[in-house]
Amino acid sequence: MIAGRENAPAYLTMYLAMMLGVMTTLCLALIEGVRVNTLQLEAACIADTCTDNVLAEYHQELFRRFNLLAVDFSYGSGTASKENLEGRLAWYLDMNLGGAPKGSWGNLGSYRYRDFLGMQLEQANVTTYRLLSDDAGTVFRKKAVEAIRDDLGLAAIQDAVNWMKTVEDYQLDTRDVEAEKAAVDEKIASYQGKEIKKGKETAILKFDNPTVSLDHHKKMGIVWQATRNHPVSQKKIYPRDLFSQRQKAGKVNQGNLPVKLGNAVQEESEWIFFVEYLRNYFGYYDGAKKGSALEYELEYMLAGKDSDYKNLEAVLLKLLAVREAANVAYLYSDQTKYKEADLVALALSALLGVPELQELFTTTILLGWAYAESVYDLSVLLYYRGRVPLMKDDHTWHYALSNILEDMWDGFAGKTEQEGLTYQEYLKVLLLVADHEAVTCRAMDMVEADIRLTTGNKNFRIDACCTDLKALISFTSPRGYRATLNEEKGY
Repeated sequence: MIAGRENAPAYLTMYLAMMLGVMTTLCLALIEGVRVNTLQLEAACIADTCTDNVLAEYHQELFRRFNLLAVDFSYGSGTASKENLEGRLAWYLDMNLGGAPKGSWGNLGSYRYRDFLGMQLEQANVTTYRLLSDDAGTVFRKKAVEAIRDDLGLAAIQDAVNWMKTVEDYQLDTRDVEAEKAAVDEKIASYQGKEIKKGKETAILKFDNPTVSLDHHKKMGIVWQATRNHPVSQKKIYPRDLFSQRQKAGKVNQGNLPVKLGNAVQEESEWIFFVEYLRNYFGYYDGAKKGSALEYELEYMLAGKDSDYKNLEAVLLKLLAVREAANVAYLYSDQTKYKEADLVALALSALLGVPELQELFTTTILLGWAYAESVYDLSVLLYYRGRVPLMKDDHTWHYALSNILEDMWDGFAGKTEQEGLTYQEYLKVLLLVADHEAVTCRAMDMVEADIRLTTGNKNFRIDACCTDLKALISFTSPRGYRATLNEEKGY
C-alpha cells in the first residue's frame, strides 16, 4: 500500500501549485494596488490637512479687531514673499510625513507609527495666491462685506438707497452753493462806485452786501462753529508708509489670482454693505475706537489728511456743502420764504435806485440764508448730538430771515428734532457717494495703522495678507510611485 501511494498520479499537486501561483500573483497585485491607492489617499489627506494648517495661522489681531481672515505671509518680518508661504507649507508636509515622535509608546511606537509607504515630499509650490489689497482693495472690500452682510437688516439697506436717491435728485453732492454765492457777490460788487442818476443829480453807488455779516462768521472756521469750541482730537499719523501712499509709489505686493467682479448693480449693493462695515469697525467724531491711530477714522477715509483736526475740518466743509445745497433747494421751493427774500431785495434795490440789483440781492440773500441754517445744522449734529433731516420743511426750518439780516443767528432753538439723520448717518451719506477706490485704500491705511499699534505687529502690511492660494504638491516613494495634487484653499 505504501509503495502504491508513492506511485500515485501527481495531477492534484500540479493543480494546487498552479492555483497557488495564480493566487499569489493576484494577492501581490492587490497588495500593490492597495499600496498605490493608499499612497494617493495619504497624499491627498496630507496635502489637504497641511494647506488648512497654513491658513489656520491667520493674523489674530486682524480677525479680532476687524473680523477679517488672512495669513500674514511675511510672518511678522515685514518682508512678504511667496517663498515664505511655500516654506511654511513644506514644513507642515514634512512634519506629517515624519513618522512617530521620539519616545512615544515605547517599543510599540515603532510599529504604531511605522511608515509602510516611505513617502517623501518632492515639491510644494504656491502657484497662485490672492491678497487682501489686490485690485486696489477690491478683495478687502468683498471680505468686509462677507463679514457684515448677515448682521444687517433690510431697513438699513433701504435707508441707504433712499438717501442716495435724494442726494442724486437734488444734486447735494455736486452743487457748489459757495461758488454760486461768490459769483453773485462778484456781480453785486461790480456795481460799487458806479454813477447813477437820481433826478437831476448824480450819485456814486456805495452800499453793503445784504449778507455782509456772513464774512465775520466764516472767519471763525467751520470746526469752531460746528463744535462750539468743544475739544477736538489732535492725533496725527505719518501716512508715508501706509498702503495708499505705497500704492501711489508702486511699492505694494500683488497677488496673481484673478478677482471676480459682479455687475454694476451687485457692486453698488456691495458698496452699501461695505459702508456699513466701515461704520461698525472704525471710529469717528464722538465715536472713537480704543487703540486707534486716529480717533476720526471715517473722516480720514473721506478726506485723507494726516491729522484728526484736518480731517474733521475737511469733512465738515463737505457736509456744509451738502446742507447748503439741501437748504437752498428748500428755500427756492417754499414760496413764502422766497417772496420774503424777494421783498427785502426789492426794497434794497429801490433804496439804491438800481432796480436791476433786485434779482442779485434775492439770490445772495437766499444763498446766505441757506449758509446760516447749514452752520446751525452742523452745530446740532456735532455739539448737541441731535438729528437733522436730509431735506427740511417749514416745521424743521430754524432761522427767520430777520435773524440773518440783523446778524442774530448764533442762537439755538433749545431742542433737537427727533427725526432725521445723526452725524454718523451723514458720514454714511458722504461715504456712499464718495470715490470707492479712495475710501477703500484709506480704510486699509487705518487697518495697517491700528494693527501696528499692537504688540509684535509694528511691521504689519495689509498687502502681505493672503486670503486664497493654489498649491502644486507632489510626493515620491522608494518604489518609484509619485502622487501630484493641486490644492486650492481660501477663507
